[in-house]
Amino acid sequence: MPSLLRAYLLTMAAPAVVLGAALLGLPAAANGDPLLMAVLMFLGAAATNFPVTVSPRLKADPAPAVYLAMVLLFAPATAVAMIGGSRVVGEGLLCLRRNPATGFHRREPIDLLFNSSQLMVAGGLAALTYSAGGTEVASAVLAGAVFYAVYSGLDAIAGGLHNSRNPFEIWTEIAGNDWKQTAALYIAGYLLAIISNGRPGLALVMMVPVAAIHVALTRSVQLREQTIAAVEAMADVVDRRDPYTFQHSQSVANHAVQIAQTLRLPDREVEQIRLAARVHDLGKIAVPDEVLHKQGRLTAEEFELMKEHPQTGAEILAKFPEYRRGRELVLAHHERIDGLGYPRGLAGAAIALGARIIAVADSWDAMTSDRPYRKALESDIALGELMRGRGTQWDPAVVDAFAHTLPGATPADARSRWTDVRPLLRSLGAAVGVVG
Repeated sequence: MPSLLRAYLLTMAAPAVVLGAALLGLPAAANGDPLLMAVLMFLGAAATNFPVTVSPRLKADPAPAVYLAMVLLFAPATAVAMIGGSRVVGEGLLCLRRNPATGFHRREPIDLLFNSSQLMVAGGLAALTYSAGGTEVASAVLAGAVFYAVYSGLDAIAGGLHNSRNPFEIWTEIAGNDWKQTAALYIAGYLLAIISNGRPGLALVMMVPVAAIHVALTRSVQLREQTIAAVEAMADVVDRRDPYTFQHSQSVANHAVQIAQTLRLPDREVEQIRLAARVHDLGKIAVPDEVLHKQGRLTAEEFELMKEHPQTGAEILAKFPEYRRGRELVLAHHERIDGLGYPRGLAGAAIALGARIIAVADSWDAMTSDRPYRKALESDIALGELMRGRGTQWDPAVVDAFAHTLPGATPADARSRWTDVRPLLRSLGAAVGVVG
């Protein structure tokens, strides 16, 4: 863990304590039902132990619904103390539990400290917002917005320190991923506050819709994962039709992710590129075996059949919402910067960046793998070929980023190597032709 990140996580306790102490000076609310406090704290701690992995970097649990109810029902200082105590208990249980897949504890003490502190800060500012006055519904909506903005914003800062990225960029990704679930949970939290006020037993009943939202999210995530796994399995079947392309799509996806990360693209876009790269050749399922397995160069007619696979792949992916954005990358992964690619003859910036990245990754893996009509090229020769097509077939910035991913290579080294291997490429006929 970077030292700056560790310092940030540890120091978050200070504003939580200062804010909690400052709130003690505010007048207490009329509601101080100890049984309702206990019930809500129990529900919050229990909810913490049921996180759902929404994305590779985002986990969500239903506890915020309970925290918002605390903010709406109790004095600011009381609400902050309840949120902190509930989270400490919930996170403490996670610290004791181990992930059976990895053997590591589900939470570390530093996670407990940061998560509890940031929620106390978010809850305190939300409580101050709510107590400022206005109509009840409008104040509750504003308090919920403040709670979410502060809570997710502090998370985004931690993510930025961890990944050396812009925290606002990370925050927009988080908000884009979970805003529907968050809105549903906060509405449930508002109803929980109204119904359970003076009736602690009903708080337990109100957890049913909260649990239903959580289950719906869980099933939605599971369905998405199962759909992606099924589509990727189809892509792998296509790769296995040709012994020369076994695991080709997996390799292209790995290279594409490295390029995208080198270009410092947002995590959400990197994942979109990975998904598209894993299935970029799915359309080859419609290419006849005699064309796919031909021992030698394709004729013009056979090449026209091969050129249909991006369109076919995009048509298949159009049936799956998970590939709503990625299908465009699959459709365009054989376009060229100079406009001589296919299927639409796009040029330059008209080609989506993700497609330009996949094109380089696809070409590299094709050149460095055995094919029916030639043996795999050496890395230096393949890199030289990328340099030869830099600015005509492939995006120069993407080629340079790819060169950075190679051990001990830089774009300048790559250009130097291109100069060295150019005579050899000429003797080989230079043109690698259709790759991928």
